[in-house]
Amino acid sequence: MKLKLIATDFAIDLGTSNILVYKKGEGLIINEPSSLVLDENYQKVEAVGQEAKDMLGKTHKNIQVVKPIKNGVITDFNLTEAMLNYFFGKVNEGFSFIQPKVVIVVPSGITDIQKRAVEDAALHAGSRDIILVDESLACAYGMNLSPEESKGILLINMGAGTSQVAVISLNGIVTSKTINKGGDYLDEKIVSYFRDNKNLEIGKNTAEKVKIALASLKVKDANMEMAVDGRDFTDSKPKTEIIKSNELVSTILPFADEICDMVFEVLEKTPPEISADIKKNGFALSGSLSQLSGMAEYIEKKTGLKSYHSEDPSTDAILGAGMILENPEKYLKYRK
Repeated sequence: MKLKLIATDFAIDLGTSNILVYKKGEGLIINEPSSLVLDENYQKVEAVGQEAKDMLGKTHKNIQVVKPIKNGVITDFNLTEAMLNYFFGKVNEGFSFIQPKVVIVVPSGITDIQKRAVEDAALHAGSRDIILVDESLACAYGMNLSPEESKGILLINMGAGTSQVAVISLNGIVTSKTINKGGDYLDEKIVSYFRDNKNLEIGKNTAEKVKIALASLKVKDANMEMAVDGRDFTDSKPKTEIIKSNELVSTILPFADEICDMVFEVLEKTPPEISADIKKNGFALSGSLSQLSGMAEYIEKKTGLKSYHSEDPSTDAILGAGMILENPEKYLKYRK
């Protein structure tokens, strides 16, 4: 067994869809699905991460694929601890006499009980000290927006399990609105669309691929198409359907409108001085779902505000958590 005196500190983003890990001094080292494969007795972990996700929809009755984090919240403490043990072990192999300090990204709006569940799972998995960071605040750090300064930042964060519109200033959330809808919600809507309109049963992995390849709110993308394989509801035979991008607009548009409504609701509660900053700078887009084609342009048109984003919005939160790990005093300012 590998032994060392002090374990390396790291940051982790407990996402509904993916677990991302930032190792101090090295940067982002892990980006894997937050999935587990269990045996028939629901006791033994057979696979974790990408290996587990690849099995989704392909397992027999004796094993099952589970996700212990739903809408950014722990739904099964023991399974989350098992998953954290796996990822903690990938960061620090072997045994360390002094356990690591860990920065953990948590969804905005979670309760004190839910925060405690995250802390307990991380402590049991092997942490000596824990800093919990609001996801939107972490995104603002990751985008280098300097959220510790006395200026208003309007940030729209759309992930797999939750979406939030937040106004940030002085390392805190001034006002916000959160819904338990994101990329997974759209995947489910796409599954329903194929069932109701194409008489085709598809899995969630297939729905996710369709979303990434075809989902768009841009008129110019209307005729993009792809072949989708599934099972015919009538006779259960394998079946292939051709679908165009414009057919999926009905599954996306209600969600986009809900995000816009959230923006207006948050702006109504925003102090006038901060509103002036937002009018000048517009809104930041973050999270994997913010990359959906045409989403930024649609929100811009509805709100009258310009948007901006990083090169990879899906990693904003973990990079921000990494910045806090490297310089915690900058984050703790105004929060003591």
